[in-house]
This record gives sequence, C-alpha cells and structure tokens, in this order.
Amino acid sequence: MKRVSCYIAFVALVAVSCSSQKKEDDSENVEAAKASFVSERNVVDTIHLKRTDFNRQVITNGKLRAVAKSVLTFPVSGTLQEIVVKNGQYVNKDGVIARLDPTPALNKLSQSRQSMERSELSFMNDLIGYGYGRDTSKIPSEIVKVVRLKSGYNDALYSLRQAEEELAKTELKAPFAGKVANISVKPYETVSGVFCTLIDDRRFEVMFSLLESEVSYIKVGNTVQVALYSDSESLYKGVITQINPIVDEKGQIAVTAEIANSSGKLIEGMNVKVIAESLLKNKLVVPKSAVVMRDNFDVLFRIDKERNRSMWTYVKVEMSNSQYHVVAPNKEKNAELNEGDVIIVSGNLNLAEGSNVEIKNR
Repeated sequence: MKRVSCYIAFVALVAVSCSSQKKEDDSENVEAAKASFVSERNVVDTIHLKRTDFNRQVITNGKLRAVAKSVLTFPVSGTLQEIVVKNGQYVNKDGVIARLDPTPALNKLSQSRQSMERSELSFMNDLIGYGYGRDTSKIPSEIVKVVRLKSGYNDALYSLRQAEEELAKTELKAPFAGKVANISVKPYETVSGVFCTLIDDRRFEVMFSLLESEVSYIKVGNTVQVALYSDSESLYKGVITQINPIVDEKGQIAVTAEIANSSGKLIEGMNVKVIAESLLKNKLVVPKSAVVMRDNFDVLFRIDKERNRSMWTYVKVEMSNSQYHVVAPNKEKNAELNEGDVIIVSGNLNLAEGSNVEIKNR
C-alpha cells in the first residue's frame, strides 16, 4: 500500500513539473511574438525638389604638355667641356646649361682680332693717301666707303663679329626659366644636334578628346578639373582654351585646356583624368542617392506629407555628374514629379510603395 501511495505521489509531482514547464514555454513564445510584432520604422533624409543650375560633367582621359617647352641644341659642334645643370634641375632664364671646349673658338677670335688690326692700319694709311687724317667725321661718306672696301676693313670686321658669336655659342643658355630634361651625353663627348629639352612646368596644357555629342555642351572658357591617377583626391582646376574645329576618323574632337601646376606634381607627358564641365540652368536636380533601381527602372520616392508614406515614382535620369542626377518623370509610366515635392535621399534602399517613413531632419 505504501508503494502505491509513493507511486501516485511521484506521478503527480512529474505532472505538476511538466505543466509548469509548458506554461513557461508558452509565455516565452508569446513574448517573442510580441517582440516581432513591431511596426516598421523607416528613418529617412529628405530634400525639397527644385529647379537649379546643374554642373554637367564629361569624364575622359588626357595628356599633359608644358605650355613652354623647347628642344635645345648647340649652334656649333664641338667637345663637351662641362654640364652645369643636370636632368630635373631648375635653371633661370639665360642661365648656362652646358659649355663646349672654347679653345677652337678662342683661336679663331684671336686670328680675327689680328686681321682687324692689320685692316685698320691699312685703312688709316689709305685715308692719308687721299689727303685725309684719322677723323672720319670730316671725310665724305663715299670716300670712307671706298677706303673701307679697298683696305679690307669691312671683311675683317665681319670676321671678328662672327668669331665673337661662335665663342658665345659654345655656351648653351636657357631661353626661358624651367627644368632641364633628356640630357644623355657626357663630358668630353663630341656634341652636335639636340642636347636637351627645357620645360617650364609652372603651367601645363591638357590635351583630350570628346565625342561630337559631348562637344555641344563645351565652349572656350568652360572649367575643367584634372586628377592624377596616382592621386585622385587632388584636383587641379583649369580653363578650356582651344576646341579644334575638325572631327577625326574616330568621331572625336581635340580639346585643349590650361592648368596651373600648383602642387609641383604635374609632369610633362603624364596621363590624367579630365572632368570637363558646363553649367546647365533650370534643371530638376537630386543627389545620386535619391535614385534607386526597381524592376530595372530608375525610381525615387516622394513623401505623401499627409500620411507620412512613401510614393514610388518612376523617373528618367537625363544626365549625371559625380554627385547629382538631372531627373524627369517617366511619362511611359504615367509618373508625376513637381517642384516642391519632398524627395527621400537616404534610407530608401528597402522602401516600397506606401512604406511608413519618419523624416530624420524634420
């Protein structure tokens, strides 16, 4: 009898324990359901749509060319005596870049001076023979002319000046201030022809090409921005100076802009990214983040201000720059878009038609 009583008590205890566990599980499930039943909350940023100026950008590749660049040669040939400036070094205007051995030129100059002295002596003797003194200001010009020719004075003077010029040509001087490049010869080598290139790297032309359809938005005086591929964050501003009025076989037109080398990083022949800009007025402009893709169509979301709900609006992106789109309502989808509409510009990736929204910047 005791065993039966103990068995009944044990079964009752197990039943109570299971009942208590079931209640706890049910309670947890209810709380989980309550936690999941929370109304959707979409926090968004907005702007008011308005017509404004749009900076249209065309992005292309270009190449830098120094505004002032010259290939320098020694006017005379000879043996290189000294290189004063090395590749990459700066030289002032009229600064000496290199010198040839002046010995041959000095010898010729010495001979020319001796010839000049002899012709001067002969000139004076001939004047005396004509009955005149040394003061040529009192002698008729025709007589002086004849005596100079007869004595060889003119020929000697010409030879002297030529010898002086040849001596001066043994020094290669900079026609303008800039950096020296492309020196390849060494001292004591024979030099003739091209010696180096001089580049004024304070200002550069950037050469680039645009398609016929793109050139219609560009004109002389428009701004450009230039970025290095090695440093895309730094932008150099410039101005378009030339548009070549010929379309090449690729359907492109050559354009030239000029920029300042404000950082000193620009180098002759460098490849760069060019952003050509033109200002278009009275456009509906939104940040790029406002436009998302839905069903392979461009869409932005307006806000129903009375209900604080999103309104799915199909648009066409007419043009873009690095930050903004110019948009228009997609008439094929019977879309509407008007100035003053409240446009969602962030928090729109998961929105649908009629989603509840909360404006962050209200």
